[in-house]
Amino acid sequence: MATLCLGIQATALAEPGVYQQLACRDNDPFVFCTQGCKNQDKNWTPVDPISATWRPVQGYCPWPSTIDCWVGPYYVGKAWTQTAFVAWGQYMSICPAAKQQGDWKGSGRPESTPYEH
Repeated sequence: MATLCLGIQATALAEPGVYQQLACRDNDPFVFCTQGCKNQDKNWTPVDPISATWRPVQGYCPWPSTIDCWVGPYYVGKAWTQTAFVAWGQYMSICPAAKQQGDWKGSGRPESTPYEH
C-alpha cells in the first residue's frame, strides 16, 4: 500500500507547473531541502538534496513508513509521522529539480530568518 501511495504522490508532485505547498518549514524550500522537517516530524534527514539522498533519524523506520517497522520478529524502528512521510515524497521529487545547491548568504541561520521555522 505504501508503495502505491508513494507512486501516486510522486506522480502528482512531478507534474510541471503545479505548485505544491511544502509539508513543513513554512514552505521555505532552502531550509526544507537542506534540513528537512523538525521536532516530531524529524524522522529523516537530507544528505544531498540534489541527488535526493537522505538517512533515517535513529529510532525511526529506516524506510518511509507510517506504521512501526519490523523485519521478521525484530523491531527496527518507530513509524514516521504523516507529515514526515509526505515531506519525504516532496523532498524526493522537488529538491533534485534545483539541479545545484546554493549557499546561504543571509545573516543569521536560514531556519531563523526572518523568523524561526
